[in-house]
Amino acid sequence: MTDYSGYCSFIRNICDNDDFSNFKSSNDYRGILEHVSPEHGSDYIEYISAYSDIKEEEIEGFCRLNDSIGNPVTTDYDFIKASPTSLRYIFHSHLIFRHIQSLNLTRVDIVEVGGGYGGLSLAIHYFSKKYNIQINSYTILDLKEPSDLQRMYLNKSIPEAMINCVNASTFGKTIDKNDMFLISNYCFSEISQEYQKQYITHLFPKVAHGFMAWNCIEPYDFGFNIRIEEERPNTGGRYNKYIYF
Repeated sequence: MTDYSGYCSFIRNICDNDDFSNFKSSNDYRGILEHVSPEHGSDYIEYISAYSDIKEEEIEGFCRLNDSIGNPVTTDYDFIKASPTSLRYIFHSHLIFRHIQSLNLTRVDIVEVGGGYGGLSLAIHYFSKKYNIQINSYTILDLKEPSDLQRMYLNKSIPEAMINCVNASTFGKTIDKNDMFLISNYCFSEISQEYQKQYITHLFPKVAHGFMAWNCIEPYDFGFNIRIEEERPNTGGRYNKYIYF
């Protein structure tokens, strides 16, 4: 199980001072997030080009928006200078929208367990019209400090979006929606078994479908009919998978 105490302390300082100028390039933050390698960034560009209809100018537009906050470490690629993490968010948003389309859904209530600074939420809102998917609601469950960061970050980047940030200590008990689409990238599989059980008990009955980027442990039956793919590119070892349900 990952220890998030130092991560939360660092975020608390960012939010208390409303200082977003350099947090993405800080080693205190990059130990948890914003650490995709330049090589994997190149892989994500290749996969975006090969598997999606997202154009170079759309990649540039999203990266320009996401990288404009927090001064991330960027890499020069053929047509763009960008944070490799932003490129990961684009590719993961494509995988999520492709799955939603395969389910013949056009409107979704999304719940994300572990939202980072809000980068994946930003990508999903940014590309939703391209995929003709309407985001009815977007809820992020996280620890208090990351929730504060997400609320402030997304208000700066997409102020028109209505993002509901919920404390993870509730495990979704207070969410009053059903048939939601669940996302949890490199989070659900990282938290303790006890916390996983709490989510399975309180949140998962309100979920119909979802997508996870899985890591750290062997995938197991958490109550859905799952389909497993190898993570592309593999960024962490034999447990890293994409899980669809």
